[in-house]
Formats: sequence, structure tokens, C-alpha cells
Amino acid sequence: MEQEQLPAAKEAAYVVPWKPVDHWVGVLLLALIDLSLFAAASQGMGVRLAQNAGLILIQLAYLFPLVVIFAYRRVHPKALGFGRFEWSALGIGCGLLPLAYLFIMAHNILLMLLGVDPQGARILELFSALESPIWFLLVGVIFAPMVEELFFRGFLFQGFRQRYGWVKGALLSSLIFGAAHLDPAAFLPTAALGFLLAYMYHRTNSVWVPILLHVLVNAFGLCAAYAATQLPGVIPV
Repeated sequence: MEQEQLPAAKEAAYVVPWKPVDHWVGVLLLALIDLSLFAAASQGMGVRLAQNAGLILIQLAYLFPLVVIFAYRRVHPKALGFGRFEWSALGIGCGLLPLAYLFIMAHNILLMLLGVDPQGARILELFSALESPIWFLLVGVIFAPMVEELFFRGFLFQGFRQRYGWVKGALLSSLIFGAAHLDPAAFLPTAALGFLLAYMYHRTNSVWVPILLHVLVNAFGLCAAYAATQLPGVIPV
């Protein structure tokens, strides 16, 4: 009798308290925010925005779609997946990250062979232009992973998983995740990372695991880029 109830209990864990249309409303609102910030950066405000505390508020603006939808649907934030998780799951995620890095390295090598600058080159340029990297590092390592995982995995992937299954849900949410970064050169690596993070969310049903993995990825990438700008004779760029 208990064995017959297990599948039903598992499926019930996938039910989200918002509607399918809410996913696209959220994506539309996020796109408007993204395009507005991209326009500001195109006007030469990128460096100024990246070196003051206002960057935190800008990053938190990405939570606006969730605030609007959750307020309208009267959804509690805990529905995003703030549950406990087994620390062994985090170890599995860390074990899978090298696969993502191999893909990213192969992708970047191909871009350079084609004469296209990878995302890392633009990050190096930004670090070189900043008077102080503290706010950019703080937002990139802490705030960005939290905000992005709440939206793309806790909200978007969860909803897509319920509607399309976890594989299609991971693919769709990851493609949107890649496109949201507005960097064609980084689209595939970002989408690949998004798929891995969606898989870890699916495996644990906890948003904390993809958040922690995302923190590790951003911390490694940004700190390595900053070190390269400070030690040009030691670390090749």
C-alpha cells in the first residue's frame, strides 16, 4: 500500500502554486529590466554602475518579476524551494562542474580560433577600468547567484518541470538563462551551466544547492579574472 502511494507523493512535490502564463509574464518583465540596463551600459554607464553600492540595488531589481507575480498569486517565497538538502548532493554538483568547465574551455578556444573574444575578455577589460572591484565582486559572487537561482531555477525551472517534465524544463529554462545575459559569445556556456544547475535543483528540490554551486562558479571565474589583471606577468591573459 505504501509503495503505491510513493509515486503520487513524488509528483505532488512538483506542484507549483502559480500558473503557466506567469512564467512568460516573468520572462517579459525580466527582459524589460535587462534591456533597460543594457541600454544604460551602452551609454557608457557600465563602469560607473559596476563600482558603487548601487550595483546591489540594480541586481535586486531582477527580483521584481517574482515580487509582482507572487504578490498577485499570493504565493509564499518558500515555494521557490528553500528546503533542506543533503550535503552529499553539493559534492555531486562539484563533481559535475569540471564537465561544464571542459565544455566552456572548448567553446572559448573555438571562439578565439574564429577571432571572437570570449566573455572572459570583456570581464578583464571591465576589471582594468574599475577603480575598485569590491562592489562588482560582491554582487557577482553573492547577490547575482542568489537572485538568478531564485528566478531561473526556483521559479522558472520548477514551473517548466511541472508542465513539460524535468529535461525539457531544464533545457527551456537554461536557454532563457543564457539569453538573459545578453552576450552571444557566452550564450552556450551559460546555458550549459544553467542545465547543470537545473539538474541539481531537480535532484534535491532545494534552491540552496544551485545557489551554492553558482557562488563557487562565479567566485572562481571573477577572482581568477581579477588576479589576471593584477598579475599580468605571472598569470597569462
